[in-house]
Amino acid sequence: MPKPKWAGDDLLSRLVNVVINSPLFDLLREGARARIKDTAEKRGVPWQQRVFELEHSEVFAIKDEIEDKQLQYPQYYTRAFHGYKEGNLSWLAALEAEPATDVMALLPYAKYEAELTGPAAQVRLRTSTLVAIRRHAAEHKLKEPKAVLDAGCSVGICTRWLAGEYPSAKVIGMDLSPYMLAVAELRERQWEQKRQLQLSGASPLGADAAAVGADSIPGSTKRQRITYKHGMLEQSGLPSKSQDLVAVQFVIHECPAEIISQMIQEGKRLLRPGGVLAFVDINPNSSAGRNMPPAVATLMKATEPWTDEYYFYPLEEAMAEAGFKHVECHELDPRHRIVLGAKL
Repeated sequence: MPKPKWAGDDLLSRLVNVVINSPLFDLLREGARARIKDTAEKRGVPWQQRVFELEHSEVFAIKDEIEDKQLQYPQYYTRAFHGYKEGNLSWLAALEAEPATDVMALLPYAKYEAELTGPAAQVRLRTSTLVAIRRHAAEHKLKEPKAVLDAGCSVGICTRWLAGEYPSAKVIGMDLSPYMLAVAELRERQWEQKRQLQLSGASPLGADAAAVGADSIPGSTKRQRITYKHGMLEQSGLPSKSQDLVAVQFVIHECPAEIISQMIQEGKRLLRPGGVLAFVDINPNSSAGRNMPPAVATLMKATEPWTDEYYFYPLEEAMAEAGFKHVECHELDPRHRIVLGAKL
């Protein structure tokens, strides 16, 4: 299927890249971020309220607890992206990640469902993801995961959904940003407090209210505690054959092609026989992506420096070549897809 003209070596793509690499880049980056925030406020996502609540929490102290200060950041991760000069290695990116994720879930429906809320869009996206994983496992007679790695977990939204879906599983959330992990760990501590209140029969008193749809997550009060780890999937440091499901959600569009290939190989190393590697991300073949107006594409590429490499990366073929079986791609919504493969 043809890729969009704003990606690759087409004239339009070259013009977009010239603009992005010009002195206008900082203005474009701020413009893209402002567009996301504007979308959030118009659709009832309390952006500023969530940021304010985190600013007045223990999240800053948690970062010092969870950060691996010996970790060397790869060069691709230190570039500016997502509208932030320091990328994900900043407090502002972490404090705004939850409402920004709501906007990401809303975007596929923005023109068609004016009343759809951020939490409802989250439920729709996460549910379709988990249904696809379960259907793939059922069709190919794969076992229920007992150990799950959510690689590139950000602030833990995807991780909590995985933990709720597989309440008996040991779940690890891994990310390169200690700032994002601090928010994820804060939410986990809030979840623990709420669960203790529920078990004691007391009122939850609104605990975890900002944890992005936490009350909608199946099994959320029965699951095991999530362990968060500062690290990267391409060099995870975890034992071989230690995982049954490795999920990589909304990560690889932020990575150069060689890193995606390394992630596939590391995912294979980590998985036990019968385990599954699942990538959830932007669908390069969606009509929404192919028909994106040049002005919008320019704003997007201003925040996503590896877009061209991702759009032309043959993910399904690369997984098959690495030895994965039952490699399948399924549309999750008009903008996103899941690609799954089993290690047999």
